[in-house]
Amino acid sequence: MILLPEAEVLQALKKCKRLAKQDLLASAHTSNPDFWRSQAEARRAMYDRLMALVESEGVEAAYRTAVDEHAALPLVDSPEYSPEVSGKRQALEMFFTILGVQQPAAGEDSQPMVAEATS
Repeated sequence: MILLPEAEVLQALKKCKRLAKQDLLASAHTSNPDFWRSQAEARRAMYDRLMALVESEGVEAAYRTAVDEHAALPLVDSPEYSPEVSGKRQALEMFFTILGVQQPAAGEDSQPMVAEATS
């Protein structure tokens, strides 16, 4: 069981979202700007969704949703690898890192592993 205050989780997600914005701005200077722009946008969107879930339903509900979302991602990267899938995967995996939990294995269900601390 992990005790992590909601405020700390939100603060970490906001920092990640700011990093994604920096990557979005820097994407124009890469060899594949469309891919990196889309990837950064997908990360920002996922961080927004996770922050909204934490604020409205709590850390545990956000964790369960993140596990379900992660499980729904393609298992193997295809030749037409999507920047949206890449960005979403990176954002979800960063969320697991923030919570201090292992990234769920493929097919793992969303057993509650996180206990919220009151802030």
